[in-house]
Amino acid sequence: MVKEESNFGFIQDINLRENLDIVFDHIIVLISLSESEKYGHVLKSSFRKTIIIYTASIIEALLLYILKQNKTEAECALTKRNFKIIEDIYRIDKNKKIVLGEEVEEKEKFSFNKINLDQIKKLCKDHALITEILAKEIDTVRDLRNRQHLGGLSSVDRDYSKKDLEFVFFVAGKVKRLVKNSDKK
Repeated sequence: MVKEESNFGFIQDINLRENLDIVFDHIIVLISLSESEKYGHVLKSSFRKTIIIYTASIIEALLLYILKQNKTEAECALTKRNFKIIEDIYRIDKNKKIVLGEEVEEKEKFSFNKINLDQIKKLCKDHALITEILAKEIDTVRDLRNRQHLGGLSSVDRDYSKKDLEFVFFVAGKVKRLVKNSDKK
């Protein structure tokens, strides 16, 4: 069997590239189902929902890829400032005291393996890897994708449109071009 050319040939990580291609192939099949006259509105919407979930996963993987290419985990870790009491100076009453202390900076634990799309988007924006406009578009994709959490829905969810798909594909295309062009630098 001859291996077809990858849609993500610019991705150096072989496992990631193959996983992206598998998901992309699933999307192609689901698109044909979502366009078929054989299925009613609810099923077509359901196929589109799955396509949006898969496409958001591709966006997330590509953003994480570009983040990992440009930043270390240490650079992505947040710094917290905590007040550390060194010594009690004087007790005023049961609930109040005067203390001597200092502010201490501490790096939070951070791992690329434990972050979600929202966190990845924020880190990419904070490190100027994506624009504010793209960050807002990714938030819209995330909102569409998050409708998968059935417990949080306030109404019956059966209306994913072609327009929703077109928007999600538009954002995925922008992210893909961004990652592809960043590898050339």
